[in-house]
Amino acid sequence: MVEHVAADLTQVRAAAELVAFGLERRSRPVEGSEYRALLDRYRTELRFRDVVDTMAEGLGLEVLGTPRSGIVLAPEPGGPFATRLADLRTMDQGERLVFGLVLIGIAAYAYPQDVDFDDPETKLVDVVKIDEFLRSAIDTLKGQEGGEGSPEERARAAAEAYADMPQLITTQTGRRGRGCTLKAIEDALGWLVDQGAAREAGTLGPDVYHLTDRFRLLVGDSAGGAALDALRALRSQGTEAA
Repeated sequence: MVEHVAADLTQVRAAAELVAFGLERRSRPVEGSEYRALLDRYRTELRFRDVVDTMAEGLGLEVLGTPRSGIVLAPEPGGPFATRLADLRTMDQGERLVFGLVLIGIAAYAYPQDVDFDDPETKLVDVVKIDEFLRSAIDTLKGQEGGEGSPEERARAAAEAYADMPQLITTQTGRRGRGCTLKAIEDALGWLVDQGAAREAGTLGPDVYHLTDRFRLLVGDSAGGAALDALRALRSQGTEAA
């Protein structure tokens, strides 16, 4: 009896370590690492997987998948790990709308079709190209029909806020300044890096980023909205034309 409990506690501890690796986000399951060993257990041992899934659920998390980049955990709305825009920095209403639209725009640009969610290859995105894509979509988003408080109304408001912002404001040091769309995109991608959902592609230029499996699974798991659906349709048309 005692040995059975000890074995269970050992398994629980291992499950907690795997969840902790997932929450660190920057950790990678390289060959020979403890993270890799735990990830392999999750993939092959049904009982261990159940323990991990149950523990994650108790913490307000959901295991979305275990790609080569590691275990992907998504916070449940209202849970202790749920990210709120207020946690990022002090933003006014317009900045919040733009930040949300940029994240949706990045998702639509990288994954315009459902089949893209099955492709494990990382996607490259560029700050300037994302801005060009969103500016080309302003009229489409402003044309969304829906009453007050609807997703369509929020899409229109976000598009108007984005259109009202200049593309570029520079500081005295020559950097992008707060209040322009290029800076908003740069900040959003920087936030995704902090979340383990993107990484800088320095060899390709300062404005280029890789989107990780974590971002792909999070977008694929999220419910579609008016703005995301419209942007994905627009992006699909563009890629087909190209």
